[in-house]
Amino acid sequence: MWDDVPFSGPSRSRGVDLSTSNSSTSSALLSNVRAERLAREQRRREERAAVRIQSFWRGRHACGLAKATNLQRIESGELGIDVEERGRALVGLFRGGLGHDQEFATRMENVLVKWCEDSTRVENGGIGLLSPLDHDQSWATILAILCSRILELINLRPTSSNAGILLDTLESVFAPKNWTFLGSADISRSKEAVVLSVSAKGWVEVLVQVLEKLIASSTPKKKHAHLQPVIRLVTAPLILSPSTSTSSLIRPLINHLLAVPSLPTSIPIPSLTHLSTSLPLFNLLLPYAASDPQVLHQGRLTGELQKTYFLANLATFGITGGMLSRYGATSAQIWVKVVGEVLKGVKEGWGRWVEGIVEDDDDDDMMIIEDDSDDDPAPAPDSTTATQAKVISLPTPTKRSRQVRQPLPKSIGNKAALLASQTHLSTLANLLVGPSSKASPSALVEFATFILSLMGAFRGSAKWEGILDALMEGQGARSLGKRLWREGVRGRWTRSVESTAWGSMASNASTPCLMLLTYLYNHYLLLTPDDEFFSDSPSNPLTLDEVLDLSSIWRDLAYWGYMNGVNSNGSGTEEARSLFTRGVTRVAERNARRKFASDDHWVMPNLTDLRGFVESAVFEDAELAQPDGSDNTNTATGGLPRWALARQRFTKRQLAYISPRLGLLNNLPMAVPFQTRLEVFRQFVEADRNRLGLDRHYHRSRVSATIHRTNLAEDGFRQLNSLGPALKGRIQIVFIDKWDQEESGIDGGGLFKEFLTSLSKEAFDTNRGLWLATDQNELYPNPHTYATESHQLSWYGFIGRVLGKALYEGILVDVSFADFFLAKWLGRQSYLDDLASLDRDLYKGLITLKNYPRPEELALNFTVTEQEFGVVKSVDLVPNGSEAAVTAENRHEYIQLVCKYKLDKQIAAQSRAFFNGLSDIIDEKWLRMFDQRELRQLVGGEETLIDLDDLRAHAVISGFPNDVTPRLFWKVVKGFNQEERKALLRFVTSCSRPPLLGFAHLNPGFGIRCSGTDTTRLPSASACFNLLKLPGYQDEVSMRTKLLQAITSEAGFDLS
Repeated sequence: MWDDVPFSGPSRSRGVDLSTSNSSTSSALLSNVRAERLAREQRRREERAAVRIQSFWRGRHACGLAKATNLQRIESGELGIDVEERGRALVGLFRGGLGHDQEFATRMENVLVKWCEDSTRVENGGIGLLSPLDHDQSWATILAILCSRILELINLRPTSSNAGILLDTLESVFAPKNWTFLGSADISRSKEAVVLSVSAKGWVEVLVQVLEKLIASSTPKKKHAHLQPVIRLVTAPLILSPSTSTSSLIRPLINHLLAVPSLPTSIPIPSLTHLSTSLPLFNLLLPYAASDPQVLHQGRLTGELQKTYFLANLATFGITGGMLSRYGATSAQIWVKVVGEVLKGVKEGWGRWVEGIVEDDDDDDMMIIEDDSDDDPAPAPDSTTATQAKVISLPTPTKRSRQVRQPLPKSIGNKAALLASQTHLSTLANLLVGPSSKASPSALVEFATFILSLMGAFRGSAKWEGILDALMEGQGARSLGKRLWREGVRGRWTRSVESTAWGSMASNASTPCLMLLTYLYNHYLLLTPDDEFFSDSPSNPLTLDEVLDLSSIWRDLAYWGYMNGVNSNGSGTEEARSLFTRGVTRVAERNARRKFASDDHWVMPNLTDLRGFVESAVFEDAELAQPDGSDNTNTATGGLPRWALARQRFTKRQLAYISPRLGLLNNLPMAVPFQTRLEVFRQFVEADRNRLGLDRHYHRSRVSATIHRTNLAEDGFRQLNSLGPALKGRIQIVFIDKWDQEESGIDGGGLFKEFLTSLSKEAFDTNRGLWLATDQNELYPNPHTYATESHQLSWYGFIGRVLGKALYEGILVDVSFADFFLAKWLGRQSYLDDLASLDRDLYKGLITLKNYPRPEELALNFTVTEQEFGVVKSVDLVPNGSEAAVTAENRHEYIQLVCKYKLDKQIAAQSRAFFNGLSDIIDEKWLRMFDQRELRQLVGGEETLIDLDDLRAHAVISGFPNDVTPRLFWKVVKGFNQEERKALLRFVTSCSRPPLLGFAHLNPGFGIRCSGTDTTRLPSASACFNLLKLPGYQDEVSMRTKLLQAITSEAGFDLS
């Protein structure tokens, strides 16, 4: 029956939606509900606000009506003449201030003035203003409120006629004599209540505002009649109730009143006298500030300018006014705490600013000026070099940015500068650390901390050195140095050899004493000649043993400063590291001139892994030299890769940041054994040769030079000077003899060595005019203006490169330079003792000047006299030096300027040209690993006895049929004295001094070759190969006679 039903065909079906309600409709509904709720909340807030506004307005309106009513009652006399009742009405009347209605405010002021006049009348032995206190102690509160309202009214119009009446009223309230008639037993409590209340309402702060307005409006200056009562009112609460020492009164006296610009000179003399006698500066204010240093950085003392006003005012009262010297040691201790704390809050260049030197936005960055600086300034790299060098983020440690300030009034600057005056510092030194001081034991540390803060504030100023001079003057200087050492330093740094000593310097209580002693002793070393330093003079603050102990502490701390850095929390600062380094260097220089320390004194005791140190130093140097990109052959001017030039531009301080061992080697090299540093140097050279590919024959072709033996120096200069840094590479020499014939032979290195040694002899010949010799036959550049001509400077550059090539190749040059010239290689300054080798008479004259009791009698000025070609000229050492007389105060400066002129300025251009040439070949930081004496050894060999056993062990003997002649040779040489051995060494190697690391490092090695059987011939030598050519002598007499004849006549320098 279902057959006719089409089950498989299309059919209509009813769609059933199983989803929930539409989402968009639901979201809209929720949004509407939320908006309605927010609207209802907003309406409720508006209603509540409207209620509050209405309530406030009704209250103010009612208050206004009440004030108007009370004012009307007072004006009409309805309240009568009763002072108390009218006073209470005035309190309500003045609640909320004078308002904005000028007419109403004038009426209020008038009734207050009338009340003041009535209340200050004397009745029954007293004034009505204070009478209510006899029966009502609450009147003290009312009186304090009235005083505050009166003061606010004065502040609005301080120059008005009514202000005088109001000021008189306030003085009446605080006059102690007006309180004597009161019979109440609680007078003291009433006084205290009044003082506490007015102090809490800003009594001092408002009076200071009034004072400044009066000062600004005074014409003529200091003549306004209201100034004196205002000053009296400042101290009035303290006079009325001396026992009430509330902080709300004391703090503003410190950080508001004393921050008024030129306070002592802006008020009348009677007011200044009043402040000097009534302001408890040393009895209360400064002790409070010392116990709570935060007060010195609050109120008006938040800015540097206000701190300067504060310091200038303190200097006027304490130094100019003599209060500091009158109050004794205890007050002096408090003084140094307070002043030192304020000085910590001033910025870089503050000392220059108070001296009147205003920095400009366009000026160059200010150099850090200390008593000297041995650090080399960071050169400005050229753009091509900078782009190729490895990018390393470095500080600019030799400069600090300037603070741009407005000019400071000269009177304020002069007062602030008194803090660095000799009078002030001598007074403090006598009171706190002098032989007869009665100060507490903590005074030494407090004094040291203050001096360090003072020096920090005056860094970069001419007064910086004056601070040290002031402390070094007189008998007190010796006692100060000894006391700092014996009580503040000795025995407190016994573990300085450990790294924890450097890491905890900031928390070490002995650090201020050590820092001040280091500053003072560095300054002493700067000014003291060797004869005085090594004498038993009572002016010497430390014995030589104490100097060595102190230098050990410096060495240890500086060592860890370089190895661990200066950025760790609690560790020493970069300034401390630099200071300790300078101290070690100066003492080591003294020791180099006259030995008083053991050879290993300067070496860090715990430096045991020397091989690891060498490897790490070479690795760090290689990291600096690693270029960013793969272009290792891209060359800059002179033929060297740009990265090789850029690497030389790191300064000593920058190396200390990025490479601990290189920083140590460049700043404190003596802490590492000399032999280790020498090995590091040779490793640096070897690594440099590998980086440049100089040992790869295919890397670059040799440079050829044809040299006439009769014109050796000029040919060398003409053909090789233009190479610049490329002189590092292989140089092939072809010699032309005196008959203009090319000499036979292939240059395998020996010909170049012969050329180099021969050229050195000619180049350093004093007869050529480029060099002069001291009395010790040590060379330095000719200071004559002839030597500063362009062509001569080119020669200095060429000679520098030649010497650099000798160092690079390990070839010794028989030349000795003066110490003051070698110091310039290291970027160090030369001092008075270096002048002795240059001009003994001038040195003696300066020593006389240094010790002369009245140098003004010598009639010297800041000039030096020079003579050239018979013409005498005067050279100013400072601008207008001929008009600047040498006095006891500036003689140290004169001595330093003379030394600087003679040892530095006269040869500056010549030295710069020479060193530029030298640094083309030898990286500057490689040389800075050595001192002057060590550099002399590096150039010319070791000034030591010739070790014959070492020479024999490394000699290469060839060509002899048997060992008869060699045995005779060693027997004869063993009988030579040292001068004869030196002559032999000079004959064979062209240098009389042995190699620094022994004959194993002589390159080429020392050789002895048989030159035949003709025993009538003299021995000869090929110095280019370090080769002695010895005939086959068969007896000792012939060997000795012929050998001595050859080496003393300097015959036999032929080429085989």
